[in-house]
Amino acid sequence: MQKENPSFLKSKVDGIIADVPCSGSGTWARTPEALTYFNKTKMEELAELQLQIINKAFECLKVGGLLLYITCSVFKRENEGVINDFLKNSSALVIEKKIIEGYTKGADTMFVCLLKKKS
Repeated sequence: MQKENPSFLKSKVDGIIADVPCSGSGTWARTPEALTYFNKTKMEELAELQLQIINKAFECLKVGGLLLYITCSVFKRENEGVINDFLKNSSALVIEKKIIEGYTKGADTMFVCLLKKKS
């Protein structure tokens, strides 16, 4: 069942930050016990959810609007994989994407991708 946009989104917006649910693998340097709960099936489910979230968020943007996609994952499937799947059916332009390596600084590692709505 397709849910409607929240009532506060009666008009399109200029920007959205989508800090999506993920495996949390970018936090494992400081929480290694979390690795014991990881499985590939769950990651695939998360990747599908991430794609649904950014597709829905992108609908809420004005033309020229920006979407910042964020995970605390080191896995390509949740990062570049989701972005590549998203780009197949969207009017998005990748402005920049990168891994922020927190493990070198005693912090979490994150993936960020800034997307712009072309039409």
